[in-house]
Amino acid sequence: MTPADAAEVLALCAAFDLRTIGEADARAWAYALRDLPLDDDTRRAVADHYGVTEKRATPADVRRIRARIREARIGAAHPVYNGNPTETGAQFTKRRRAQLAAAADGHLPPQTITQALDAAPPAAVLALAAGVGRPVDDEPRPYITPEQRSALRAPLPNQRAALPALAVPCPVETCRAGRRRLCKRGAGVELRTNVHGRRRDAYAVEVTTCPECGAAPGQHCTAPEPHPARIRAAQESAA
Repeated sequence: MTPADAAEVLALCAAFDLRTIGEADARAWAYALRDLPLDDDTRRAVADHYGVTEKRATPADVRRIRARIREARIGAAHPVYNGNPTETGAQFTKRRRAQLAAAADGHLPPQTITQALDAAPPAAVLALAAGVGRPVDDEPRPYITPEQRSALRAPLPNQRAALPALAVPCPVETCRAGRRRLCKRGAGVELRTNVHGRRRDAYAVEVTTCPECGAAPGQHCTAPEPHPARIRAAQESAA
């Protein structure tokens, strides 16, 4: 900032606080703000200062408010630098600083973090979301042989037939209950009315054809976990 630029800033301040301006004032402000340009952000910093206080603005006020204005633009733009594997550290620093300067100057439009990262839900998540709210009656009934149905409904001690998932071992590391054995939680307490979720899923994979992806009994679904439709089908078939 030159003394002439500083004189313009002081003239804008004088419009608010009626101060008198001399050549020494302009030179002092120019030196204090020597690394700042006279631009719209500097002018806005003066206006923003007098918009909230009657105190005379100082070079420190102008510098602080101008920095806040520019930081707000950077925060709204969420600039992401993808980098270049072949660039040097000096090149990275130069390009990153140029990107941040462009955001501070308002040359990058505001965007959300998701837009900045160009992020989208994984295909598996989208597939599960597409099935939310589908009526169960619209899904094909799974095929279970009479032998499988008879084995699942075989009477067990303590009315364990109400838990068909006991037909498969529990895969939970802290449980590892065998076939027809109740699951256990901490301190060895048996679960008499339900089983671990992973055991329920393993049971569905073992005995049911998945209505969602067509996986046969004993084969895993195309998703990381069994499709909800497959779990519901297994529960309905054992009812």
